[in-house]
Amino acid sequence: MSEASSLLAADSGGGHDSILLLFICLIGVIVIFTLIGMLGSGIARRTGRRKTRAEWLGGTALLSVCATIALYAWGSLHVMFMESDNMREECAKAGGAAKAAQVDRYSASYLPLRFTCRIDEGGSYDAAVPGYVNPAMGIAFVLAIATGAVSVVARDQRAAV
Repeated sequence: MSEASSLLAADSGGGHDSILLLFICLIGVIVIFTLIGMLGSGIARRTGRRKTRAEWLGGTALLSVCATIALYAWGSLHVMFMESDNMREECAKAGGAAKAAQVDRYSASYLPLRFTCRIDEGGSYDAAVPGYVNPAMGIAFVLAIATGAVSVVARDQRAAV
């Protein structure tokens, strides 16, 4: 390992906190299983009768929340497993060998999920997190909020009647 590579690895060590990302992923898995359990118990409790619109929308909201959390955990795993050895490879894949040779440090962002290769001249480019993660997570989140809100409104309207 050259002196520049060892300096790069030492500088990059604080770029992201793998323990925090692992904790986020573990909490995400627990929350997903809890929400799926809630959804399953709600389905089991209402067998034998037709589901209302509010119940369907509430189930859709729970599934959308699960999708949002799963996508976040998936993107976090991509950031978490960027060890010092893999960082330059990921930067080379994303920006080419010429740009990867100019990278002097790395950084990570938790929202939106991003692993950034910083060039010594002041520029930067993203690597490692698949391009579909943040948009899909945003769509799932908006769907969760929208269906949850409509579910509450539909339940309140039915209760008022």
